[in-house]
Amino acid sequence: MRRPYAYPEDQAALDALFNNRARWPDFASTVTGWQRAGEAALARPGWHLDLAYGPGPKQTLDLLVPPRKGAARAPLFVFIHGGYWQSLDKSDVRGLAPAFADRGIAYATLNYALCPDVSVEAIVRQIRDAFAFLWREAPRLGCDPRRIHVGGHSAGGHLAAMLCTMDDLPVRPAGCFSVSGVYDLAPLARSYQQPVLRLSAREVERYSPLTLRPQPGTRLWVTVGGDELGAFIGQQADLVHAWRGAGAAVTVVPAPGHSHFSIVGTVVSFGHPVGKAALAMIGPER
Repeated sequence: MRRPYAYPEDQAALDALFNNRARWPDFASTVTGWQRAGEAALARPGWHLDLAYGPGPKQTLDLLVPPRKGAARAPLFVFIHGGYWQSLDKSDVRGLAPAFADRGIAYATLNYALCPDVSVEAIVRQIRDAFAFLWREAPRLGCDPRRIHVGGHSAGGHLAAMLCTMDDLPVRPAGCFSVSGVYDLAPLARSYQQPVLRLSAREVERYSPLTLRPQPGTRLWVTVGGDELGAFIGQQADLVHAWRGAGAAVTVVPAPGHSHFSIVGTVVSFGHPVGKAALAMIGPER
């Protein structure tokens, strides 16, 4: 019988399992590279910047739509930034957009309010609102509302997975690609992150994808770097086991040799298994 990933009782050991920045102290230079790529991406035509999907100042998104081929609307890939629900910005993953646009795929990246200003529950609601906005506005923006795929990195992977558990969306995500996602909030509520996240017992129960059922027909792709911290590798293994048992179609994509930060670039390395899988999820142009 398979045993779920076990977290240590020792506080220092538990904290170390989730502290990516301590594990890779050069993370800031990687993030700077993401930001530069995001700025360079703005040279591409077809951007819709800071579209408001809700009333709050952080409830905005950027969308790059490639030129249309006849009357066809583009499939859309919505990618959500990470940062433990408390840092980073949509511009940090905007640099992925041109590679998808070159393949005829529209790309959106979302902002959301951050902890501790809001709760994780409020963030999940904002992501739900952003998805509903994109579905509603897709025809006007040149995107196919039937082919909206979601994905995200780290905390963004958690938020993308949460969309696959919701029964109040206007349409289910056509596919979900979670990169180094967080799927169980319970150990984080015991970790050094708790003073900022302030996770309640209710939030741990209601917003941990690991303990929720995916919606019928869910198609999920997951990847985690081979060099990542144990908590991320263990949480992915637990989610794969649970969601396959619940009937979801789950594909695990290997990424040996990658860290929690370097793995982001594989999403648009279309010769890499992760990039190949992302394109396979979205499917061919129509």
